[in-house]
Amino acid sequence: MDKLQNALEAIMNPLAKKISESKIISAIMSGMMTTLVITMGVAIISILSAIPFEPWQNFLTSTGLGAQMNDVVSATTSLMAIYIAPAVAYKYAKGEGENALNAALISLAAFIILMPQHVTVGEQTVGALQSGYLGSQGIFVAMITGVVIGMAYSALMKKNIKMKLPASVPPMVSDSLSPIFVSMIIFTSILAFRYIVSFTSYGNIFDLLYSLITKPFLNFAATPWTIVLFQTFLNLAWFFGIHPAPMLGILFPILLQLNTQNIEMYMAGTPASALPYLNVLLIGSFCYLGGQGNTVSLACLLCKAKSEKFKAMGKISLLPNIFNINEPIIFGLPVLLNPYFLIPMILTPLVGGIYGLFALNVLGAGAAANPVVALSIPWVVPSVISAFLMGGFRFFLAIVGAFFIHMLCWYPFFKMADKKEYEEEQQRLQETA
Repeated sequence: MDKLQNALEAIMNPLAKKISESKIISAIMSGMMTTLVITMGVAIISILSAIPFEPWQNFLTSTGLGAQMNDVVSATTSLMAIYIAPAVAYKYAKGEGENALNAALISLAAFIILMPQHVTVGEQTVGALQSGYLGSQGIFVAMITGVVIGMAYSALMKKNIKMKLPASVPPMVSDSLSPIFVSMIIFTSILAFRYIVSFTSYGNIFDLLYSLITKPFLNFAATPWTIVLFQTFLNLAWFFGIHPAPMLGILFPILLQLNTQNIEMYMAGTPASALPYLNVLLIGSFCYLGGQGNTVSLACLLCKAKSEKFKAMGKISLLPNIFNINEPIIFGLPVLLNPYFLIPMILTPLVGGIYGLFALNVLGAGAAANPVVALSIPWVVPSVISAFLMGGFRFFLAIVGAFFIHMLCWYPFFKMADKKEYEEEQQRLQETA
Protein backbone atom coordinates (compact mmCIF):
# COMPACT_ATOMS: atom_id res chain seq x y z
CA MET A 1 0.00 0.00 0.00
CA ASP A 2 2.89 2.39 0.74
CA LYS A 3 4.41 1.72 -2.69
CA LEU A 4 1.05 2.33 -4.33
CA GLN A 5 0.62 5.54 -2.35
CA ASN A 6 4.08 6.80 -3.34
CA ALA A 7 3.43 6.04 -7.01
CA LEU A 8 0.07 7.81 -6.89
CA GLU A 9 1.57 10.81 -5.09
CA ALA A 10 4.10 11.22 -7.90
CA ILE A 11 1.20 11.58 -10.33
CA MET A 12 -1.47 13.27 -8.21
CA ASN A 13 0.54 15.89 -6.30
CA PRO A 14 1.67 17.86 -9.40
CA LEU A 15 -1.84 17.63 -10.83
CA ALA A 16 -3.38 18.77 -7.53
CA LYS A 17 -0.92 21.69 -7.34
CA LYS A 18 -1.78 22.82 -10.85
CA ILE A 19 -5.52 22.57 -10.27
CA SER A 20 -5.33 24.28 -6.88
CA GLU A 21 -3.69 27.27 -8.55
CA SER A 22 -6.62 27.66 -10.94
CA LYS A 23 -8.77 30.65 -10.00
CA ILE A 24 -11.83 29.04 -11.55
CA ILE A 25 -11.48 25.73 -9.70
CA SER A 26 -10.70 27.56 -6.47
CA ALA A 27 -13.82 29.72 -6.81
CA ILE A 28 -16.05 26.71 -7.50
CA MET A 29 -14.63 24.65 -4.63
CA SER A 30 -14.78 27.47 -2.07
CA GLY A 31 -18.21 28.53 -3.31
CA MET A 32 -19.50 24.99 -2.88
CA MET A 33 -18.00 24.84 0.62
CA THR A 34 -19.93 27.99 1.48
CA THR A 35 -23.19 26.11 0.93
CA LEU A 36 -22.18 23.69 3.69
CA VAL A 37 -23.90 25.95 6.21
CA ILE A 38 -27.18 25.16 4.40
CA THR A 39 -26.78 21.45 3.73
CA MET A 40 -25.54 20.68 7.24
CA GLY A 41 -28.10 22.95 8.82
CA VAL A 42 -31.04 21.00 7.40
CA ALA A 43 -29.49 17.51 7.24
CA ILE A 44 -31.12 16.42 10.51
CA ILE A 45 -34.50 17.71 9.29
CA SER A 46 -34.14 15.72 6.05
CA ILE A 47 -33.38 12.56 8.01
CA LEU A 48 -36.19 12.97 10.53
CA SER A 49 -38.81 13.77 7.88
CA ALA A 50 -38.06 10.57 5.93
CA ILE A 51 -37.68 7.97 8.70
CA PRO A 52 -39.85 5.03 7.50
CA PHE A 53 -41.49 4.33 10.88
CA GLU A 54 -45.26 4.33 10.50
CA PRO A 55 -46.20 5.77 13.96
CA TRP A 56 -43.65 8.56 13.45
CA GLN A 57 -44.95 9.32 9.95
CA ASN A 58 -48.53 9.31 11.25
CA PHE A 59 -47.50 11.79 13.95
CA LEU A 60 -45.87 14.08 11.38
CA THR A 61 -48.98 13.93 9.20
CA SER A 62 -51.52 14.45 11.99
CA THR A 63 -49.68 17.41 13.51
CA GLY A 64 -48.80 19.03 10.19
CA LEU A 65 -45.15 19.02 11.24
CA GLY A 66 -44.19 16.75 8.33
CA ALA A 67 -45.43 19.26 5.76
CA GLN A 68 -43.47 22.04 7.47
CA MET A 69 -40.31 19.91 7.54
CA ASN A 70 -40.68 19.09 3.84
CA ASP A 71 -41.06 22.78 3.06
CA VAL A 72 -37.81 23.54 4.90
CA VAL A 73 -35.97 20.86 2.92
CA SER A 74 -37.53 22.00 -0.35
CA ALA A 75 -36.49 25.61 0.26
CA THR A 76 -32.87 24.68 1.03
CA THR A 77 -31.26 21.47 -0.22
CA SER A 78 -33.80 21.15 -3.03
CA LEU A 79 -32.92 24.64 -4.30
CA MET A 80 -29.13 24.48 -4.08
CA ALA A 81 -28.52 26.06 -7.49
CA ILE A 82 -29.85 29.42 -6.39
CA TYR A 83 -27.32 29.49 -3.55
CA ILE A 84 -24.40 28.22 -5.62
CA ALA A 85 -24.57 30.88 -8.35
CA PRO A 86 -23.91 33.87 -6.04
CA ALA A 87 -21.48 31.94 -3.80
CA VAL A 88 -19.15 31.02 -6.69
CA ALA A 89 -19.20 34.54 -8.13
CA TYR A 90 -18.52 35.98 -4.66
CA LYS A 91 -15.46 33.79 -4.15
CA TYR A 92 -14.06 34.55 -7.60
CA ALA A 93 -14.46 38.32 -7.28
CA LYS A 94 -13.06 38.27 -3.76
CA GLY A 95 -9.98 36.44 -5.03
CA GLU A 96 -9.55 39.21 -7.61
CA GLY A 97 -9.80 41.91 -4.95
CA GLU A 98 -13.10 43.30 -6.25
CA ASN A 99 -16.39 43.99 -4.48
CA ALA A 100 -17.54 40.41 -4.03
CA LEU A 101 -21.06 41.25 -2.87
CA ASN A 102 -21.81 43.16 -6.09
CA ALA A 103 -20.59 40.21 -8.16
CA ALA A 104 -22.73 37.79 -6.11
CA LEU A 105 -25.89 39.84 -6.57
CA ILE A 106 -25.32 40.24 -10.32
CA SER A 107 -24.68 36.49 -10.62
CA LEU A 108 -27.89 35.65 -8.75
CA ALA A 109 -29.87 38.00 -10.99
CA ALA A 110 -28.22 36.61 -14.15
CA PHE A 111 -29.01 33.05 -13.09
CA ILE A 112 -32.68 33.89 -12.59
CA ILE A 113 -32.77 35.80 -15.90
CA LEU A 114 -31.58 32.68 -17.76
CA MET A 115 -34.59 30.71 -16.49
CA PRO A 116 -37.97 30.59 -18.25
CA GLN A 117 -40.16 33.19 -16.58
CA HIS A 118 -43.54 31.63 -17.42
CA VAL A 119 -45.21 28.29 -16.89
CA THR A 120 -48.13 27.00 -18.95
CA VAL A 121 -50.87 25.31 -16.96
CA GLY A 122 -53.50 23.90 -19.28
CA GLU A 123 -54.36 26.77 -21.61
CA GLN A 124 -53.25 29.46 -19.17
CA THR A 125 -49.74 30.92 -18.95
CA VAL A 126 -48.68 32.31 -15.58
CA GLY A 127 -45.55 34.08 -14.42
CA ALA A 128 -43.53 31.58 -12.36
CA LEU A 129 -40.11 29.96 -11.94
CA GLN A 130 -39.79 26.17 -12.10
CA SER A 131 -38.29 24.73 -8.94
CA GLY A 132 -36.33 22.12 -10.92
CA TYR A 133 -34.18 24.85 -12.46
CA LEU A 134 -33.50 26.27 -9.00
CA GLY A 135 -32.40 22.88 -7.73
CA SER A 136 -30.75 19.77 -9.12
CA GLN A 137 -31.37 20.56 -12.79
CA GLY A 138 -29.79 24.00 -12.38
CA ILE A 139 -26.61 23.25 -10.40
CA PHE A 140 -24.37 22.93 -13.46
CA VAL A 141 -25.77 26.15 -14.96
CA ALA A 142 -25.35 27.87 -11.58
CA MET A 143 -21.67 26.93 -11.42
CA ILE A 144 -21.05 28.21 -14.96
CA THR A 145 -23.00 31.40 -14.26
CA GLY A 146 -21.07 32.08 -11.06
CA VAL A 147 -17.71 31.66 -12.78
CA VAL A 148 -18.60 33.66 -15.90
CA ILE A 149 -20.17 36.55 -13.98
CA GLY A 150 -17.31 36.60 -11.46
CA MET A 151 -14.75 36.73 -14.29
CA ALA A 152 -16.67 39.31 -16.32
CA TYR A 153 -17.32 41.57 -13.35
CA SER A 154 -13.70 41.45 -12.19
CA ALA A 155 -12.27 42.02 -15.69
CA LEU A 156 -14.56 44.96 -16.45
CA MET A 157 -13.92 46.59 -13.08
CA LYS A 158 -10.16 46.29 -13.63
CA LYS A 159 -10.59 48.10 -16.95
CA ASN A 160 -11.94 50.99 -14.85
CA ILE A 161 -15.35 50.97 -16.54
CA LYS A 162 -16.86 52.71 -13.57
CA MET A 163 -19.15 55.61 -12.84
CA LYS A 164 -16.88 58.44 -11.78
CA LEU A 165 -18.11 60.01 -8.54
CA PRO A 166 -16.71 62.94 -6.56
CA ALA A 167 -14.48 62.14 -3.60
CA SER A 168 -17.08 63.71 -1.32
CA VAL A 169 -19.52 60.86 -2.04
CA PRO A 170 -19.65 58.43 0.93
CA PRO A 171 -17.90 55.08 0.25
CA MET A 172 -21.16 53.16 0.81
CA VAL A 173 -22.84 55.10 -2.01
CA SER A 174 -19.75 54.97 -4.23
CA ASP A 175 -19.44 51.18 -3.91
CA SER A 176 -23.08 50.78 -4.93
CA LEU A 177 -23.04 53.15 -7.91
CA SER A 178 -19.57 52.72 -9.41
CA PRO A 179 -20.28 49.32 -11.06
CA ILE A 180 -23.49 50.52 -12.78
CA PHE A 181 -21.92 50.53 -16.25
CA VAL A 182 -20.41 47.10 -15.63
CA SER A 183 -23.77 45.64 -14.62
CA MET A 184 -25.38 47.20 -17.72
CA ILE A 185 -22.84 45.45 -19.95
CA ILE A 186 -23.29 42.10 -18.16
CA PHE A 187 -27.09 42.15 -18.21
CA THR A 188 -27.16 43.18 -21.87
CA SER A 189 -24.86 40.25 -22.67
CA ILE A 190 -27.10 37.89 -20.69
CA LEU A 191 -30.10 39.17 -22.67
CA ALA A 192 -28.29 38.51 -25.97
CA PHE A 193 -27.32 35.00 -24.86
CA ARG A 194 -30.85 34.24 -23.64
CA TYR A 195 -32.26 35.47 -26.96
CA ILE A 196 -29.90 33.29 -29.02
CA VAL A 197 -30.67 30.15 -26.99
CA SER A 198 -34.41 30.80 -27.36
CA PHE A 199 -34.09 29.98 -31.08
CA THR A 200 -32.86 26.46 -30.32
CA SER A 201 -35.29 23.58 -30.01
CA TYR A 202 -34.63 23.55 -26.23
CA GLY A 203 -35.69 27.13 -25.61
CA ASN A 204 -33.36 27.75 -22.66
CA ILE A 205 -29.87 26.84 -21.43
CA PHE A 206 -31.22 24.58 -18.68
CA ASP A 207 -33.12 22.25 -21.02
CA LEU A 208 -30.28 22.39 -23.55
CA LEU A 209 -27.67 21.08 -21.13
CA TYR A 210 -30.13 18.68 -19.53
CA SER A 211 -31.04 17.13 -22.87
CA LEU A 212 -27.47 16.89 -24.11
CA ILE A 213 -26.42 15.05 -20.95
CA THR A 214 -29.40 12.75 -20.49
CA LYS A 215 -30.49 11.81 -24.00
CA PRO A 216 -27.60 9.39 -24.64
CA PHE A 217 -28.93 7.25 -21.81
CA LEU A 218 -32.31 6.72 -23.43
CA ASN A 219 -30.82 3.99 -25.63
CA PHE A 220 -29.16 2.10 -22.77
CA ALA A 221 -30.18 -1.53 -22.51
CA ALA A 222 -31.49 -2.85 -19.20
CA THR A 223 -28.53 -4.99 -18.11
CA PRO A 224 -26.50 -5.10 -14.88
CA TRP A 225 -23.47 -3.70 -16.70
CA THR A 226 -25.59 -0.79 -17.89
CA ILE A 227 -26.41 0.08 -14.28
CA VAL A 228 -22.75 -0.21 -13.25
CA LEU A 229 -21.58 2.04 -16.08
CA PHE A 230 -24.46 4.44 -15.49
CA GLN A 231 -23.58 4.73 -11.79
CA THR A 232 -19.94 5.31 -12.75
CA PHE A 233 -20.94 8.14 -15.06
CA LEU A 234 -23.17 9.64 -12.37
CA ASN A 235 -20.20 9.65 -9.99
CA LEU A 236 -18.04 11.34 -12.63
CA ALA A 237 -20.73 13.94 -13.27
CA TRP A 238 -21.20 14.51 -9.51
CA PHE A 239 -17.44 15.05 -9.18
CA PHE A 240 -17.73 17.93 -11.64
CA GLY A 241 -20.78 19.34 -9.86
CA ILE A 242 -23.52 17.95 -12.12
CA HIS A 243 -26.20 16.70 -9.78
CA PRO A 244 -27.25 13.09 -10.54
CA ALA A 245 -30.96 13.65 -9.86
CA PRO A 246 -31.95 14.79 -13.39
CA MET A 247 -30.16 11.83 -15.02
CA LEU A 248 -31.66 9.41 -12.49
CA GLY A 249 -35.02 10.67 -13.72
CA ILE A 250 -34.23 9.07 -17.07
CA LEU A 251 -33.26 5.68 -15.65
CA PHE A 252 -35.91 5.44 -12.92
CA PRO A 253 -38.93 4.88 -15.23
CA ILE A 254 -37.06 2.02 -16.93
CA LEU A 255 -36.21 0.40 -13.59
CA LEU A 256 -39.76 0.94 -12.35
CA GLN A 257 -41.17 -0.88 -15.38
CA LEU A 258 -38.73 -3.77 -14.95
CA ASN A 259 -39.50 -4.06 -11.25
CA THR A 260 -43.23 -4.06 -11.98
CA GLN A 261 -42.72 -7.07 -14.24
CA ASN A 262 -40.70 -8.76 -11.49
CA ILE A 263 -43.45 -8.10 -8.95
CA GLU A 264 -46.15 -9.55 -11.23
CA MET A 265 -44.13 -12.74 -11.74
CA TYR A 266 -43.16 -12.92 -8.06
CA MET A 267 -46.78 -12.60 -6.93
CA ALA A 268 -47.70 -15.33 -9.43
CA GLY A 269 -45.31 -17.73 -7.70
CA THR A 270 -42.02 -17.30 -9.55
CA PRO A 271 -39.09 -17.63 -7.09
CA ALA A 272 -36.77 -14.66 -6.74
CA SER A 273 -33.83 -16.53 -8.27
CA ALA A 274 -35.83 -17.00 -11.50
CA LEU A 275 -36.97 -13.38 -11.94
CA PRO A 276 -35.62 -12.02 -15.24
CA TYR A 277 -34.61 -8.51 -14.14
CA LEU A 278 -33.74 -9.04 -10.48
CA ASN A 279 -29.97 -8.58 -10.90
CA VAL A 280 -30.53 -5.37 -12.89
CA LEU A 281 -32.37 -3.95 -9.88
CA LEU A 282 -30.06 -5.32 -7.18
CA ILE A 283 -26.71 -4.44 -8.76
CA GLY A 284 -27.22 -0.75 -8.00
CA SER A 285 -27.01 -1.49 -4.27
CA PHE A 286 -23.34 -2.42 -4.74
CA CYS A 287 -22.61 0.82 -6.63
CA TYR A 288 -24.45 3.23 -4.33
CA LEU A 289 -23.54 3.28 -0.64
CA GLY A 290 -23.93 6.45 1.38
CA GLY A 291 -25.14 8.67 -1.44
CA GLN A 292 -23.93 9.17 -4.98
CA GLY A 293 -20.17 8.70 -4.89
CA ASN A 294 -20.09 5.96 -2.25
CA THR A 295 -18.78 8.39 0.35
CA VAL A 296 -19.93 6.69 3.55
CA SER A 297 -16.71 4.67 3.63
CA LEU A 298 -14.72 7.87 3.05
CA ALA A 299 -16.56 9.51 5.96
CA CYS A 300 -15.50 6.61 8.20
CA LEU A 301 -11.88 7.03 7.09
CA LEU A 302 -12.04 10.78 7.79
CA CYS A 303 -12.87 10.10 11.42
CA LYS A 304 -9.38 8.56 11.77
CA ALA A 305 -7.54 11.27 9.80
CA LYS A 306 -4.40 13.03 11.05
CA SER A 307 -5.45 16.49 9.88
CA GLU A 308 -7.92 18.38 12.04
CA LYS A 309 -9.98 19.52 9.04
CA PHE A 310 -10.51 15.98 7.72
CA LYS A 311 -11.22 14.65 11.21
CA ALA A 312 -13.84 17.35 11.81
CA MET A 313 -15.45 16.72 8.41
CA GLY A 314 -15.65 13.02 9.22
CA LYS A 315 -17.50 13.69 12.46
CA ILE A 316 -20.07 16.04 10.94
CA SER A 317 -20.62 14.14 7.66
CA LEU A 318 -20.76 10.53 8.86
CA LEU A 319 -24.34 10.58 10.16
CA PRO A 320 -25.85 12.21 7.04
CA ASN A 321 -23.84 9.78 4.87
CA ILE A 322 -25.27 6.81 6.72
CA PHE A 323 -28.69 8.08 5.62
CA ASN A 324 -27.46 8.58 2.01
CA ILE A 325 -27.16 12.37 2.32
CA ASN A 326 -23.66 13.28 1.18
CA GLU A 327 -23.84 16.90 0.01
CA PRO A 328 -21.97 17.96 3.20
CA ILE A 329 -18.92 15.84 2.34
CA ILE A 330 -19.14 16.48 -1.43
CA PHE A 331 -19.22 20.27 -0.99
CA GLY A 332 -17.57 20.61 2.41
CA LEU A 333 -14.41 18.47 2.24
CA PRO A 334 -14.66 18.99 -0.74
CA VAL A 335 -14.76 15.90 -2.91
CA LEU A 336 -16.05 18.06 -5.75
CA LEU A 337 -13.26 18.91 -8.22
CA ASN A 338 -10.66 17.58 -5.77
CA PRO A 339 -8.08 15.74 -7.96
CA TYR A 340 -7.21 13.36 -5.13
CA PHE A 341 -10.71 11.93 -5.18
CA LEU A 342 -11.45 11.66 -8.92
CA ILE A 343 -10.12 8.10 -9.28
CA PRO A 344 -11.98 6.60 -6.28
CA MET A 345 -15.19 8.33 -7.39
CA ILE A 346 -14.90 6.43 -10.67
CA LEU A 347 -13.40 3.27 -9.16
CA THR A 348 -15.91 2.49 -6.39
CA PRO A 349 -18.97 1.83 -8.58
CA LEU A 350 -16.88 -0.17 -11.07
CA VAL A 351 -15.17 -2.37 -8.50
CA GLY A 352 -18.34 -2.55 -6.41
CA GLY A 353 -20.33 -3.55 -9.49
CA ILE A 354 -17.88 -6.30 -10.45
CA TYR A 355 -18.00 -7.65 -6.91
CA GLY A 356 -21.81 -7.37 -7.00
CA LEU A 357 -22.05 -9.43 -10.18
CA PHE A 358 -19.93 -12.11 -8.50
CA ALA A 359 -22.05 -11.99 -5.34
CA LEU A 360 -25.32 -12.23 -7.27
CA ASN A 361 -24.38 -14.72 -9.99
CA VAL A 362 -21.93 -16.97 -8.14
CA LEU A 363 -22.77 -16.63 -4.44
CA GLY A 364 -26.52 -16.26 -4.98
CA ALA A 365 -26.74 -13.22 -2.68
CA GLY A 366 -30.06 -12.13 -4.18
CA ALA A 367 -31.82 -15.50 -4.02
CA ALA A 368 -34.14 -14.36 -1.24
CA ALA A 369 -34.82 -10.86 -2.60
CA ASN A 370 -38.36 -9.51 -2.47
CA PRO A 371 -39.12 -7.11 -5.37
CA VAL A 372 -42.22 -5.79 -3.58
CA VAL A 373 -40.15 -4.60 -0.63
CA ALA A 374 -37.44 -3.27 -2.94
CA LEU A 375 -39.94 -0.90 -4.55
CA SER A 376 -41.23 0.50 -1.26
CA ILE A 377 -37.99 1.27 0.64
CA PRO A 378 -37.33 5.05 0.85
CA TRP A 379 -33.93 6.24 -0.40
CA VAL A 380 -33.04 7.66 3.03
CA VAL A 381 -32.91 4.20 4.68
CA PRO A 382 -29.26 3.22 5.38
CA SER A 383 -27.88 0.83 2.77
CA VAL A 384 -27.23 -2.10 5.13
CA ILE A 385 -30.75 -1.87 6.59
CA SER A 386 -32.41 -1.67 3.18
CA ALA A 387 -30.26 -4.62 2.04
CA PHE A 388 -31.53 -6.77 4.90
CA LEU A 389 -35.15 -5.75 4.29
CA MET A 390 -34.81 -6.30 0.55
CA GLY A 391 -32.85 -9.56 0.38
CA GLY A 392 -32.35 -11.05 3.81
CA PHE A 393 -29.17 -11.87 5.71
CA ARG A 394 -27.17 -13.12 2.71
CA PHE A 395 -27.76 -9.93 0.73
CA PHE A 396 -26.97 -7.90 3.87
CA LEU A 397 -23.56 -9.61 4.18
CA ALA A 398 -22.88 -8.98 0.49
CA ILE A 399 -23.53 -5.24 0.90
CA VAL A 400 -21.30 -5.10 4.00
CA GLY A 401 -18.59 -6.63 1.82
CA ALA A 402 -19.17 -3.91 -0.78
CA PHE A 403 -18.71 -1.27 1.94
CA PHE A 404 -15.22 -2.57 2.78
CA ILE A 405 -14.33 -2.83 -0.91
CA HIS A 406 -15.29 0.81 -1.38
CA MET A 407 -13.23 1.74 1.67
CA LEU A 408 -10.22 -0.02 0.17
CA CYS A 409 -10.67 2.00 -3.03
CA TRP A 410 -10.79 5.26 -1.07
CA TYR A 411 -7.93 4.47 1.32
CA PRO A 412 -4.74 5.36 -0.64
CA PHE A 413 -6.26 8.57 -2.01
CA PHE A 414 -7.59 9.54 1.41
CA LYS A 415 -4.11 9.00 2.87
CA MET A 416 -2.54 11.25 0.25
CA ALA A 417 -5.06 14.03 0.72
CA ASP A 418 -4.90 13.75 4.52
CA LYS A 419 -1.10 13.88 4.47
CA LYS A 420 -1.12 17.03 2.33
CA GLU A 421 -3.74 18.70 4.54
CA TYR A 422 -1.83 17.74 7.71
CA GLU A 423 1.40 19.20 6.35
CA GLU A 424 -0.37 22.45 5.44
CA GLU A 425 -1.90 22.65 8.93
CA GLN A 426 1.51 22.16 10.54
CA GLN A 427 3.00 24.84 8.30
CA ARG A 428 0.26 27.30 9.28
CA LEU A 429 0.89 26.55 12.96
CA GLN A 430 4.58 27.26 12.53
CA GLU A 431 3.86 30.52 10.74
CA THR A 432 1.53 31.72 13.49
CA ALA A 433 3.79 30.56 16.33
